[in-house]
Amino acid sequence: MTNSVFESFEDQCLASSYYECGREGGQMHSATFLLHSNLFRCYGKHIGLAWPHCNDTSVTLLQNTFKRSSNTAVELYLPNVPLIHVKGNTFSDLKGAALSLRLSDAVDSDSHSVVISDNLFTAVGRPHIDSVVSVNCFWGRQSASLVHVLNISLSRNDFYFNLASATVVTSCASLFLTENTFVNPGAVHDYGVRVSYEDVAVMFAPLNYWNAVTFNDITRRIYDYTDDENVAYVQVSPWYLDQNRTQTAIGGNIFFKGPFEIGGRMEEDITLSNMEQPYRVTGNIVVPHGRTLLIESGVMLLFANGGIIVEGEFSVFCYFSPVLLLFFVAKGMGTQVTSSENF
Repeated sequence: MTNSVFESFEDQCLASSYYECGREGGQMHSATFLLHSNLFRCYGKHIGLAWPHCNDTSVTLLQNTFKRSSNTAVELYLPNVPLIHVKGNTFSDLKGAALSLRLSDAVDSDSHSVVISDNLFTAVGRPHIDSVVSVNCFWGRQSASLVHVLNISLSRNDFYFNLASATVVTSCASLFLTENTFVNPGAVHDYGVRVSYEDVAVMFAPLNYWNAVTFNDITRRIYDYTDDENVAYVQVSPWYLDQNRTQTAIGGNIFFKGPFEIGGRMEEDITLSNMEQPYRVTGNIVVPHGRTLLIESGVMLLFANGGIIVEGEFSVFCYFSPVLLLFFVAKGMGTQVTSSENF
């Protein structure tokens, strides 16, 4: 269907459910579903497809415009559909989420392809909305050898000034996030992973623009292992320094190694809060000239390895609450703290 206008002031615009697709008595065995250059202005869902057993179909949403929904604009429950393309669409001025995709991980990547690319998402969601885009996978564990092989790509999308709590969230270990632009100062996170660390330790999101320059600034835009040790770590390097995606930078997790695990050379001022402790020190903490490491009263540092090297001025301020007593010895031009005690 092309060049049409879908409009509803009370309900959803386009819905299709084939729960018996491909089975005996089912009404549909195969289909090619294409929506191209349409305009959707609907109070409820713009598009809702629920085809859990359609394994000989394809779904393509191409260059459509979605506006005004108070619900999730596009909701696709397509666990066995081998070809899903969402490309070149515009999602704008939506009170609810823009796109929700539910898939199955236990399929063969040679015959399945999910591509979400070249879309514009702007002014989508409200702070209580979970995400602008969600891509979720599930499986029955009946075929463990096929788990995590679905080919999912989210690339060259532009996300501007969206207000949902997170911009993109996923529970799909095979999602590859690249060449996207994220400028969403109202969002808590731009990327949140809900993939178990036990299943996949690292997920990849290289060559994106995060509206940030340093690695530490980018990690604040991402919810992963550094926030919750039960989920996968996101590899973001290299990343783009400009919205046109022309200049790149590389880096790694230098100071915060994991939840409450620290060590390394500081690239910025850091506060170790007494609300998030104890901290486990797994390597030398190096405080360069011009940087400040503030250790709040009551913080406990557990030195598994290394100490604290202060290349500038070392100061201790004691307040009424318990403070960390640091024993240190001189080393070169700075100060090295070799042990710690709480009193």
